Amino acid sequence: MQGISPEMKITDILEKYPGALEVFTANGFPATGKADLLRQVGPLLTLKTALKLKGLNPEVFLGLLAEKLTESQLLPAPDDEPPAQRLNFLGYTYCPLKLTFKECFEELCQKYHREHQDKEFHSFVPSGCGEEEDPYRENIWRVPDIADFPDITVSAGFGDFFRQEFVDRFVKRGYFKSRRGPMHAAFASADYEDPAGWYTMYAALPSVILVDRKKLGGLPVPGRWSDLLDPVYKNNIIIGASHGDFHEDFLLYIHKEHGDEGLRKLAANVRQGMHGAEMSKFAGTAGAQGAAIYVIAWLFAKACPRTESTTIVWPADGALITPMFLLVKESVRTDLQPFLDFVTGAEYGQKSADNYFPVLHPRVDNKLPAGAGFKWLGWDYIRSHSLDALKEHVISTFKEALGQR
Repeated sequence: MQGISPEMKITDILEKYPGALEVFTANGFPATGKADLLRQVGPLLTLKTALKLKGLNPEVFLGLLAEKLTESQLLPAPDDEPPAQRLNFLGYTYCPLKLTFKECFEELCQKYHREHQDKEFHSFVPSGCGEEEDPYRENIWRVPDIADFPDITVSAGFGDFFRQEFVDRFVKRGYFKSRRGPMHAAFASADYEDPAGWYTMYAALPSVILVDRKKLGGLPVPGRWSDLLDPVYKNNIIIGASHGDFHEDFLLYIHKEHGDEGLRKLAANVRQGMHGAEMSKFAGTAGAQGAAIYVIAWLFAKACPRTESTTIVWPADGALITPMFLLVKESVRTDLQPFLDFVTGAEYGQKSADNYFPVLHPRVDNKLPAGAGFKWLGWDYIRSHSLDALKEHVISTFKEALGQR
């Protein structure tokens, strides 16, 4: 099943994904049903054009669609068997960047095939935000032999490639070698580069604090992450969640610095979890769905249109960063260098930064606020724990405290 992209016609989206109708009607396309909506927009209008005419942010809208389609269980179940096709390149990135990433990748592929007609090249790069059928996402980390793992893998987050089993089987044995280079000062000061030389860090997803000034009332504006544990913010904070599960990233940072007690203090202040696109939608509105404070990805904070009533706070101790990285085999073929240059280079890097995913390349303008820094979980902390077990612990501890309020 193909994912949703901005170039698709709205009529095709509704035909393939009936559950998408609810997202349209609740977010700028008032209609009594599918027929009514199609009468309004016509049979040929693309999603991209419709969003532009409505003045709606495409990244936020695509995020809402992805959320709805997943909740509706319209995505295919993963294959239980490891994929048979060995890949040279496997590329994953965050939803708002997928289309740009894939377009740049496909342009490079055309050039590569013209110049290397004698070379086999197999790749998989999903597109769109409603995940297409993917035989790799659930299984590639399980392959028993490094020969079956892609030569170059692009990924993000503290997911399967940080699992202890994968780290022990492949990472610690030196099968991957980072491609180091000059680094943007904000990342260098956060010690983001892997000192072991295994993971190639190339970008990050920063999270910041978005404040609804009207709902905050007379409470102080938080300036540091630890401020969010103050009891004065009881039931006034919304943090990241998807498909009913809280994101572990923020909870890992809280646990690192404040332990289980910090998670319990945070739980006392959290009203609910919400997808970043929904936070952007509700922040600054008079509705009861929102809250005074949001822990939110920078791109969604920037997408919030109600700047007259909201303020983005870049914490004094730095925006929390979730990793975006490559795993590159030490034995990678030399003819694949252009694909490494593509991911880590300035041209794609600027497109990433333009979408508020800052990159390490020092010549890219990351559009950071003056004096902005980053807060990284830290390699010593990551490697002194089984990260998958730690994620389970912080989420269960937080949810238990949330349920006891």
